[in-house]
Amino acid sequence: MAETPTPETRASGGEAPTPAGRARRVLARALVVAGIVLALVSALANFVRAEALDTDQFKETSRLLITTEEIQTQVAATLVDALYTNIDVAAELEDELPDNLQSLAGPIAGISRELADRAAKELLKRPAVQTVWVEVTGAAHEQLVKVLEGETRVLLTRGGDVTLDLRPLVTRLADRFSFVSNVTDQLPEDTGRVVILESGQLEAAQDVTQFLKVIANWIWLLALAAWAAAIWLARGRRRLELRAIAIGLVIAGFLLLVLRSLGGRYIVDSLVTSESVKPAVEEAWDIITRLLTGSGWSLVIVGIVALAGVWLAGPARRATGLRGVIAPWLRRPELAFGAAGILYLLLLLWKPTPQFGRGLWILVFAVLAAFGVQLLRRQTAREFPDAVAVDWVGAARERYDSWQADRQARAAASAAPAAPAAGTASELERLATLHASGELTDEEYTAAKAALLMPPPQG
Repeated sequence: MAETPTPETRASGGEAPTPAGRARRVLARALVVAGIVLALVSALANFVRAEALDTDQFKETSRLLITTEEIQTQVAATLVDALYTNIDVAAELEDELPDNLQSLAGPIAGISRELADRAAKELLKRPAVQTVWVEVTGAAHEQLVKVLEGETRVLLTRGGDVTLDLRPLVTRLADRFSFVSNVTDQLPEDTGRVVILESGQLEAAQDVTQFLKVIANWIWLLALAAWAAAIWLARGRRRLELRAIAIGLVIAGFLLLVLRSLGGRYIVDSLVTSESVKPAVEEAWDIITRLLTGSGWSLVIVGIVALAGVWLAGPARRATGLRGVIAPWLRRPELAFGAAGILYLLLLLWKPTPQFGRGLWILVFAVLAAFGVQLLRRQTAREFPDAVAVDWVGAARERYDSWQADRQARAAASAAPAAPAAGTASELERLATLHASGELTDEEYTAAKAALLMPPPQG
């Protein structure tokens, strides 16, 4: 009895491969699951590395943060606190006011605190001040990265701590208080400094950084290797393993989105105690984790595209019919890869996630897309060997030549003189016969012929 072809065999049009044994199938599926887990870990590690160790990415995030109204409000409050903590505004006002008004120094200081809050908010809305914010935070981040990577010689902080120096913003705010003399000179040197990393935490942070870099740089290659091994082991059911990988990518993508959402809820609801601060923390979490959100949606998009490819290569009647329709185009590599390239460029222009604007992701997606197109070309070549490659240029040239010939024929027909009608010719012949027999005189014959050949009047 002939062996019943598997769906993979029917789709490929080739000989039935020897099915993989149970042990190979179980191992293949385990490798698929392991690859999905590694891809999930890789996405998390790359997100943390990008936000923690990439200064350019940090500056972009910092600019987005300072342009958000809720965060501007909290930063403004921090600047005003730093200013009023280090300057006794009431005492300064009391010295400036006349003796009979010195008792109002306290109330006026309270009013000035409200004015300072407004002034700080307006100050942070200015592009120049926002640029200062990006510069000071970027400098602190760059210093932190160098320390974490072991370049401790560049550490220029007090007590070995890495700090964020907001003093330039505090002094800009202080300059707006004309009623207090020498405000900037009265501010201590450590005003506006925020400790980012204490010296006692340095060694542990450096170890975590090195481990994170290794994970982020290489673990995605292990995921690809696990999937390649799973496909190699799953002889006779490789399409099923490809489908499992695609479904796993979609699941991993949505799991990342769920983890991001749960993490945000925990930080906002459990760690933030002040209700007034929660809106700013929510906005900050959304901005900081936008790369993680992009990673999740990127995995979902890649998984859905892979599922579509697996369906198109499958044994379903509609998929087979569609392959037959596109087989002539796939036979021509310039058409197949050209169309895929145009669609990919449109996807990059759309840039649904930040990952579609990053060099490594762009390269990986392009390689996977080209590999999928080539597999589909080979499959359709086996299934439809007689498919005729469409010569679009030749067909267009033939249609153009036919149109030109028809146009020239119509032009020639309209330019040619019209032949006399059949009735007019017979009447002329009759008149000539009568004239020859003498029944019509010369004058009568000439007049009758002229009347017969006279064109009809134009109405």
